[in-house]
Amino acid sequence: MFSLLLIDETYTNGYKSEFLNIISGASILSGVFVIISKNPIVSVLFLIGLFLSIACYLFILGINFIGLSYLLVYVGAVSILFLFILMLINVRISELLNDTSGSIPLAMIIVISFNYSVYQILPLNMLTINASSLKGGFIDDLKFYLNDLNLNTKPSEYIFMFFNFFSNNQSKQILYVTSKFWDGSLTETAHISSIGNIMYTSYSIWLIITSIILLLAMVGAIVITIKQKN
Repeated sequence: MFSLLLIDETYTNGYKSEFLNIISGASILSGVFVIISKNPIVSVLFLIGLFLSIACYLFILGINFIGLSYLLVYVGAVSILFLFILMLINVRISELLNDTSGSIPLAMIIVISFNYSVYQILPLNMLTINASSLKGGFIDDLKFYLNDLNLNTKPSEYIFMFFNFFSNNQSKQILYVTSKFWDGSLTETAHISSIGNIMYTSYSIWLIITSIILLLAMVGAIVITIKQKN
């Protein structure tokens, strides 16, 4: 585990990590209530809340296309479909009163396994540095250093030297520093363009396999529902 330093200034286009913590807590609570709720309709409502929280998390991180896909696919189609099915079918009262405590150990095992797998890659903490919390000398040194980098270094060397500046002045635990400038935005590729390029070039075979699986599922559903003539 390591510490991740977020520089929340105009130089790095940082974001507030406190909002991510709030949304993460809401997602965990929604996932727990999906499992422990006895009423399936209430469980689906909490599932919709879980997908909304994940979509907001992705929006804050800047992954806009995937967040919008969560809203359109999971919330707008899958969850609403589940909700309509549960409201249309006749759910017996005995099923609503069943004890669901047996699912708690399974949920705990899944949570522990997931936490153990991501513990090695997620940062231990996120330290956000604002301009008001830093001394004036540090800000002046940072401005001078950034101007010097823009004039005397190549773009490929900028991030490495920027990392060294914070390593020597602020903390010895910084392992990742990044920044975003207006000139890089001119050549920046959107998320949907990147996904489309990967999907239709390098991983086109998986797109074809997925299409075949969906086609077989549609044909299978039609074959099952067709009544056989005597």
